[in-house]
Amino acid sequence: MARPHIEFIQTQNVDWSPSADGSDCKILNADPDSTEATLIVRYPLGYSAPAHSGTMPAEEYFVLEGGLEIGGKPRNLHDYGFLPGGSKAPSRTSEQGATVLIFRYAKDDPDSMEGVAEAISLNTSTIPWDTTGFDPNLEHLRMARKVLREAPNNSCRTWLMVGMPHGVPSKSKLPAETHDHCEEMFMISGSMWAPEGHMQSGAYFFRPPHILHGPHVSEMGFLQIMRSPMTNKVYTHWSDEHRPLPIGANYNPVVPDGTPASWTRPWRPSADY
Repeated sequence: MARPHIEFIQTQNVDWSPSADGSDCKILNADPDSTEATLIVRYPLGYSAPAHSGTMPAEEYFVLEGGLEIGGKPRNLHDYGFLPGGSKAPSRTSEQGATVLIFRYAKDDPDSMEGVAEAISLNTSTIPWDTTGFDPNLEHLRMARKVLREAPNNSCRTWLMVGMPHGVPSKSKLPAETHDHCEEMFMISGSMWAPEGHMQSGAYFFRPPHILHGPHVSEMGFLQIMRSPMTNKVYTHWSDEHRPLPIGANYNPVVPDGTPASWTRPWRPSADY
């Protein structure tokens, strides 16, 4: 089976589940036939787990809050890393506690294995933003990107993407889009309107290939981490039909059968001021 289409949930609505190592986690999306999954892990104050000899599936991680050490190396706010599959599981400790977004690979994924894929450890704040090469149909979002990883054999790309506030075009309609590959997103901060509702900080989606989506606009700007499983190159096909801008759209998520009702509650964040 493939990973299910989710578009979108606010991860604040997903309950924490305790793990045997003393951490808590939220599993956002998973392939029922493999170890491939996306999850948020919360490491408590003073967390410590030693390295062990068992091999692990590959994973990407992005620090959302706090800080921790992985294999003795400090990993702080918005740091990113990739650990190849088949390698020994490194130690993890956190004096201050940490919340980490993790993209876990299938254990038998050949393009993520040690010897094929290299370990990565990045301080993303030091990477310059790239504003080139964006599709003209997205120019109203005024975006920039930081590519964090391009996987071997054209198998997956991961990047940060930012859009400036006032990302709303003067026209009242825009085309929708599809891709030939999967697309995955977690909203680190800011917000964006979609036909399914208002994606805010903590929003998450996973799209299989060929899902028609959009248009998207952003009044307040956004910072996202995105992935394109199946390819390092994003291919976009635009619809002939133009859709109204989705500002004000009611929350209408797409989720698989069996999703807890609590996951699809409208999210009402507290006022900023």
